[in-house]
Amino acid sequence: MARTQILPSDPNKKKAWCATVAQDSIKEMYYSRLIGEEGTNSAIIRKVDTEAGSSNGGPGDEVTTALVAKLRGAPITEGKKLAGKEFKLQHAAHTMRVNEFRHGVNVGARIEQSRVGMNLKKQGRESLTRYIKEMYEEVLTIALSGARGTNVDEIQHFETTYAGYPNALRAPDSSHLFIGQAGTATKATLVAGDKMNLSTINKLRTKSKKMLGGQPDKAVKMTPVLKGGKSMFILAALPEVIQDIRDDVGSAGWFEAQKALTTAIGKESEIFKGGAGWFNGVLIDEVETGVKFNDYGAGANINAARSLFMGSNAGAIAHGTKGMADGLEVALDEDTDDRKHDHILFFEMIFGADKCAYNGMDYGLISVDTAFTAAV
Repeated sequence: MARTQILPSDPNKKKAWCATVAQDSIKEMYYSRLIGEEGTNSAIIRKVDTEAGSSNGGPGDEVTTALVAKLRGAPITEGKKLAGKEFKLQHAAHTMRVNEFRHGVNVGARIEQSRVGMNLKKQGRESLTRYIKEMYEEVLTIALSGARGTNVDEIQHFETTYAGYPNALRAPDSSHLFIGQAGTATKATLVAGDKMNLSTINKLRTKSKKMLGGQPDKAVKMTPVLKGGKSMFILAALPEVIQDIRDDVGSAGWFEAQKALTTAIGKESEIFKGGAGWFNGVLIDEVETGVKFNDYGAGANINAARSLFMGSNAGAIAHGTKGMADGLEVALDEDTDDRKHDHILFFEMIFGADKCAYNGMDYGLISVDTAFTAAV
């Protein structure tokens, strides 16, 4: 009886590998549970115009979103003419691009495989999966932060000179930058004791509520994230910042914040897995990837961490899958070098990440820079 064989060159094998790597990479990201379709109140929206099968399909590496400015002014009352006094619609646009990201791993020759008791190809695939996940997360984090920062631990794959790709980094505008415990400091006046606490979170929530719209001269209204029927803002902060908040409220106070998270949300909800606490309608989330600086303060020697206070549509991602086989987000393949002596695994993905901004002002995002207690 004939036996079915799946050869190493079978394209279905590669397709399965591609799909698995793409799925695993996205699933492990912090932001994966914050991503939603365009038009939803998700923290990160996924623009699909550059994807295969999109209703706006067609070649292109750029996506543009229009924002209609809020109408402002007194109504026309009795006895006054409306003619010539009608509102004029004003628009602002946010444009983001997608481009190639590639890398690979050389797993050596057959002799290397014969010398070890492990599957080097399997290790290579697993390592590529981890790399894609970390790289994707770092690109999105840096884009939202509007800066690369000076840290080399929490961001490992991009040099401190990285300026954004394919979308240039944009520093936060003054209306969406909150520095210090009370938000009243500047980069030059931040002191070592200006750490985040619960009063900072209260002030951030109030600041977001007072963004009432009226572009181009006023910040657009921040809308809470809506997930699982719950409305909230999200604060993504590095572990040192979370520790400062915990130290400020004490163990009893932090227990109350965690209890409030479970009571208000339910610990099994996907959106809140990993959530550190819940305070005044704000989900406090601990993240591993984030931006730090080492040049704050009068002497340019104060370390600062950038936390992200997010409402809906704080950032956007897009994938270019039109030219990818079967519409997959990640294309992986195998190759050989040196007359088939070395085996190489490599991937290619086309995507872009950006924070949403209109008329030079951020949208749905406040960048929060505070001093922090260094980990021991």
